[in-house]
Amino acid sequence: MMLRLALVASVLLLALAVPPALRHVREVPPAPPPPIRLSLLAPLGAELGAGDDLLDAAISADGRQIAFVATTNGVPQLWRRRLGTDRAEPLPGTEGAAMPAWKATGGVVAFFAGGKLKQVSIDGLSRDERAVRELADAPAPAGAAWLPDGSILFVPDARGPVRRLANSVVTDATQLRAEDEGHGFPAATDGDGFTYVATLGEGRKIARLLAGGMERDLTLTSGHASLLNGVLVHVRDGTLLVQRFNAERGALDARSTPLAFDIGVSSTGKAFYAASPQVVAWASSAPRARELAWFDFSGARTGTAGDPADYWQVRLAPDDRRAAVTLLDPLLRTLDIFVLPLTGGPREQLTLALAADTDPVWSPRGDRVLFRSFQDGQPNLFVRQVHAPDTPAAALYRSERDETPSDWRGTMVLFHVPGATGLEVFALDTARGVPQPATRRGFSTYDARWSPDRRRIVYVSDESGRPDIYVEPSPPDGSRVRVSFGGGTRPQWSRDGRTIFFLRDGRVMRAGLDARPAAQVGDVADVRDYALANHTDRLLAIIPTARTQEPSAGIIINWLP
Repeated sequence: MMLRLALVASVLLLALAVPPALRHVREVPPAPPPPIRLSLLAPLGAELGAGDDLLDAAISADGRQIAFVATTNGVPQLWRRRLGTDRAEPLPGTEGAAMPAWKATGGVVAFFAGGKLKQVSIDGLSRDERAVRELADAPAPAGAAWLPDGSILFVPDARGPVRRLANSVVTDATQLRAEDEGHGFPAATDGDGFTYVATLGEGRKIARLLAGGMERDLTLTSGHASLLNGVLVHVRDGTLLVQRFNAERGALDARSTPLAFDIGVSSTGKAFYAASPQVVAWASSAPRARELAWFDFSGARTGTAGDPADYWQVRLAPDDRRAAVTLLDPLLRTLDIFVLPLTGGPREQLTLALAADTDPVWSPRGDRVLFRSFQDGQPNLFVRQVHAPDTPAAALYRSERDETPSDWRGTMVLFHVPGATGLEVFALDTARGVPQPATRRGFSTYDARWSPDRRRIVYVSDESGRPDIYVEPSPPDGSRVRVSFGGGTRPQWSRDGRTIFFLRDGRVMRAGLDARPAAQVGDVADVRDYALANHTDRLLAIIPTARTQEPSAGIIINWLP
């Protein structure tokens, strides 16, 4: 009897369980979360990327952090942003960085700079403790990627194979085929394999997969490619595409899905996108070249000097016939100083070091240029003769501090350095080599210039809580005049010493010394830097060239199809 009751109960329980089980079998899996699209903005006071390369970035494997290149005052540098916040921080020691790559475990980013493969450690260290290490030579790099075992793939020269660095030993990770001109842009896959891009004849590029000892051609592409969670991401003809990879067939599905359009590709062949299994960042291909344009003091444009380029700084020679300009090299991503004839003719490259050379200042006679250089491994003041290619640059002043020159009159040079309360302005007697404080101390002061009669100094100070323009006697006697009341940088004197010109939010402003409100110089806007002429009432400004579209960049979360 008990056995019969048990059997009946079991049958009833089974009958009750069948409908829910059938319903569960028939249930459709929940739809994946919809893609979320966000704008990718540059840090305050910086530009995304370097030059016309609007996006050079890498996303950590967990999709929580992005390392990217941004340029401040002409110097490209790595920045790190946690994607859950809108704040980014620069990574010291990464000046000139390109092509970052996250280690799979996070906390370490590899990058190229100064002809070297380097890495910077991030997590668990304070900003002052973050270590930058050189890993290998890379004179003409084309990408890097970490493998799960902690080794790193990198391409030191785009004309050769992919190399692998493990335990301080470098070996070949790929072999060039007969039709290959070079390999580049390795990217780790889900397992122990990786993708890379082979450049063939006539510049054609093909994405390849190397896994399990087998190598497969995947598809033609315009830039680099990434295989993530069985989906290939790459750019073809300006479109960011995703395409599923069928592991059984060892080939891509025929159908591809576009994620974004008008994606740019750098001169090295890296597309303007970065991907992780959760997040894709992308950028468009809008050139950002600048030009040197002449304006009179009413703001009317009167001419153009030289060809468009990535200009960052400009200084006019005392005769107004030449300009010293700072340019960003599009390949090495280093700043160099050129002398540009304003009456026609080729420009002369004044500095040649791999380290950044910036902030040119003409000598009073116009025969030399003073500048800030990292060629010693730390910034110091150097000077070089113009039109003397066989004469090397000579150190004018060296110290453990970071000197930036701003003016040169007679034997005296003005420069600013970091101090206890911010930047401090000093005057250096080049004949004696002894610097002395040149402005009031206690607040951050910088970018100082003497008046034409050298009796006064104009400079920027943050005493008001933001950068503003001040004038005081030279040497300082405690009295001074505040010139700007709504912010200002890059001050310069008019020829007669009665008016101060300066920049405010990319606009050229002018003000007298009578505390009246400053006035804008015409509609001159989006000025990166400018220089006042020494013999006429006009100025030479670095402004954007005309372009058909504005660059854009974005982030897509939950991008997997």
